[in-house]
Amino acid sequence: IGEELGELLAARAVAALGIDGASAESYGKAAAVGENGELEHAAAVLHPKLDAPVRKVLGKGAALIPSSKKRGGLGVALDVPLGHKDAAFVRSHFDGMEVRIADAPRANEIVVAVAVTDSGRPHPRVGGLTKEEIKGVDGLR
Repeated sequence: IGEELGELLAARAVAALGIDGASAESYGKAAAVGENGELEHAAAVLHPKLDAPVRKVLGKGAALIPSSKKRGGLGVALDVPLGHKDAAFVRSHFDGMEVRIADAPRANEIVVAVAVTDSGRPHPRVGGLTKEEIKGVDGLR
């Protein structure tokens, strides 16, 4: 199911931003399982197959997609970590997004979120590699 969700959620994210996938700059993913679930259920959705379709929608993505997972009840907050899609060391794109679904996850459900941005933080001041300096080859720089 991760493969199907990767394509669906990434496509919806760029559509919501009103951009084409190649214009996306950062991404992240998260999942929460209900009380009858295990963290490995969340990991199974997020890791083996979700990334490739996200990258395909976004036109690239040399960097790892930051992720988080947890167990929780209805309305649990998903903290989706964000990082630049092509270079993990671009500090201006270190960020996060909180996502909540008021009535999920129920005991036997899994909530999955993919977050995509079209820029970094508005006024980054932490130094380091800038997006103009990205080589995008190794996923780091």
